[in-house]
Amino acid sequence: MVEMELIESLSRISCGLAIVLFSFIALFSRSEQTEKNIQRILAAICFISAILMLLLSAGGGNFYGSKALPPILALACIVIGIGANLNIKGTNISQGMNPHEIMR
Repeated sequence: MVEMELIESLSRISCGLAIVLFSFIALFSRSEQTEKNIQRILAAICFISAILMLLLSAGGGNFYGSKALPPILALACIVIGIGANLNIKGTNISQGMNPHEIMR
């Protein structure tokens, strides 16, 4: 079995990388193809982070001193990974009245 220290380090690195990519996603939106690639990379990193968090939780490890945090972060990583693939730029998904067009 892989040592818990290695899983802890890998999970910290992958979570940190996901946060950096998520923070700078607007920087990559200048090119549509680059944005799609970064979204796919972000989703993959989030899913890898979720797997590492679940392994950490199952192995009895802790994440920054907390044993309760890894399962919650794994769920958050899965949600962000799914959301990273939703490219709704300029798409009307609500099918309702746009408040900016009411007085026109």
